[in-house]
Amino acid sequence: MGGGFNLNVRIDAEPPVVIRVHRPWVRRGRVAGLRRLRERLQRTEVRVARPLPIAGRDLFRVADRWAEIEEFIDHVEPRAEEDSHLRLFAELGRLHAALRAVWDPGPPAPLDDHMTFGQLRHSIGFTRRRLGSRSEPVVRRMRQLTGELAELRKEVDLPTAPIHGDYKLANTGELPDGSWATFDLDFARVRERLYDVAASLHHVAPSGDLLEPHRLIGAYESTAPEPLTPDEHRWLPGALALVPLHWAATAGLIGDGVREAESAMTAAEAWWSRRAELWS
Repeated sequence: MGGGFNLNVRIDAEPPVVIRVHRPWVRRGRVAGLRRLRERLQRTEVRVARPLPIAGRDLFRVADRWAEIEEFIDHVEPRAEEDSHLRLFAELGRLHAALRAVWDPGPPAPLDDHMTFGQLRHSIGFTRRRLGSRSEPVVRRMRQLTGELAELRKEVDLPTAPIHGDYKLANTGELPDGSWATFDLDFARVRERLYDVAASLHHVAPSGDLLEPHRLIGAYESTAPEPLTPDEHRWLPGALALVPLHWAATAGLIGDGVREAESAMTAAEAWWSRRAELWS
């Protein structure tokens, strides 16, 4: 069934189930905590896959990885079109409300996180050393944008909340009755809630050319616990730029090299160049 880092395998039992084999660096406490979170979400209006035991156990080992069993939810991925994008952001608001209601106790934070500008600068330096002198032009662009974003970030106070961490159409599914399910809570954690909104906007338009971002934000605010604050609106272009900037900064670690870093930086600069429009 795919999975960029995890292995998700459908087993056609009766009823069908999914085996999820997690990344090799994910710890047992994290996987167990996410199972408990999904169990508590069963009490909300948000549909997520229900964890299932196997031989009386929640987790088991596959080679050097933790694995688990969950129900299979029959669904189709929504089409990438305007109505689906508006629905996506309305569902994100509902998910934030549900996560807030059931979060405590939350799962341990993921190891593969990227939150501070110090981490970002470290990644840029690593990419420069790994890719060599030919990466210098794009590294200069990374460092300049990082500096500008760091200055703006000092001026805003952003609320934190439990978030999904990777909310996009590929992590949702439409059920036969028209309702939607949410998948892949692997990056769920507490951080700036605007991170979720910005990452979802970036998934809709990875090149930074989204025509009407405020319509999608309005759909989110119609169902979210609270509307975005003035500081969140002010930080929005920075949050949008940070998503591809992160991928540019880590191109030396998990990317394909200079070309990928340049492409990501072009998207980051495109979002940042629209800050006057986004602020308005």
